Amino acid sequence: MLVVVCVALGALGYIAVDAAGSDERGRLLLVQDLPDDVRIETDTVWHRFLARFEGRRNCFADVRLVLVDDVVGGDARYVSDEALIQIEIPTTPARFRESLVHELAHHVERTCDEFAELRTVLHAAFGAEQAWTGDSPWVDSPSERWAETVVQLVNGERLLHAEEMPIDPSVVDTVASWGRGG
Repeated sequence: MLVVVCVALGALGYIAVDAAGSDERGRLLLVQDLPDDVRIETDTVWHRFLARFEGRRNCFADVRLVLVDDVVGGDARYVSDEALIQIEIPTTPARFRESLVHELAHHVERTCDEFAELRTVLHAAFGAEQAWTGDSPWVDSPSERWAETVVQLVNGERLLHAEEMPIDPSVVDTVASWGRGG
């Protein structure tokens, strides 16, 4: 079990996970001190994510990560108007990894203007009749299918939603190409 105790840094400001790239857009900012195991997991996931989206890094804005005791409506969420990812703790390492990547995908989708073109391609590939976001069931939402495709791409597998939401490998390849700048 990944058990974390969160201590807010408040006046000390944000800590960028990727300090070496601090002159670039697209940084993951931590708003609290993390225990070593969580920090290592966060660093690993973030660097894997950046490797898959190296061609789009300057397209998306900085995002903040905060670990919380409770997330309304699930285990994690992306608050778009605050560029904030909230992940409920305690959790397992696998769930943490998938949640972080899933919410990072929503961040890219909402802050990268270049995503508009890919959205059109993905919407058709998903065969979705629903609006990109909206009131459709979670498994039918093209936005959620995008996020799960990114989980598959970055983590190489999906443990949490693979059965209920299969993703075509050709869609993963399309997202991989786009992430490289193609």
